Amino acid sequence: MSDAVKTVVKKGRKRKQPQISNLYITLYGEYDGVGMGCLSDDSLYLTQRGLARLCGVQNAHIGTISADWHTDKPRIRAIKARLETVNENRPSPHRVMSHKGRIQHTYDMAVCRAILGYYAFDAGRQTQPEAEAHLRTYDGAGLEAYVRHGLSMGLKPAEGSPAQPIRFQPVADEVEMSVPHVDALSDMIRAYYDLSFMMAQAYVAWLSALMQRAAWNNRLGLYVPLRAFLTS
Repeated sequence: MSDAVKTVVKKGRKRKQPQISNLYITLYGEYDGVGMGCLSDDSLYLTQRGLARLCGVQNAHIGTISADWHTDKPRIRAIKARLETVNENRPSPHRVMSHKGRIQHTYDMAVCRAILGYYAFDAGRQTQPEAEAHLRTYDGAGLEAYVRHGLSMGLKPAEGSPAQPIRFQPVADEVEMSVPHVDALSDMIRAYYDLSFMMAQAYVAWLSALMQRAAWNNRLGLYVPLRAFLTS
């Protein structure tokens, strides 16, 4: 056996290079919980979470479609078949874009309609009524109109941008309501006073009755503490 030491070189995973594109995000907003935006070529998109919301599924389901895009899984074939019917083909279902320092996964309108169609009609037991309703509502160019309307209505700064300070404005028409003042300590002292007074009355009555029943020569012994209590 040779004494030479064999060096094993492990091949590391190749990192995916970022897509080279001149496109960039010009508008981003969120309308009714759906993230959407517009690119520099005036094309519209939905974010991964926004598309998931319209499809009625979790965000991870849309992410899995992107991860499996180059496989031959049935749902990938179904989505790609829908794209082919409108003469569209995508090397990837989404673009990775950066906006205000945050990464966004953007899905164009053709891909959004194809994925909506899959979850509306082709997903078997996983079909979602939300996807069918949205697909019928935003059929044809309706999805683009929905996104443009949403951008005009729900346009907001991207996440991470500094928020505007909240300004306090007093309510002029506020009516003051009287609240009864409750002092627990005063109530407790008053209760102790009433109890002590009742106990004192009972003690006096008991001494008086005892003195009346006592023999004459013993009444002086009872009269002295009774008088001392009453005159104190």
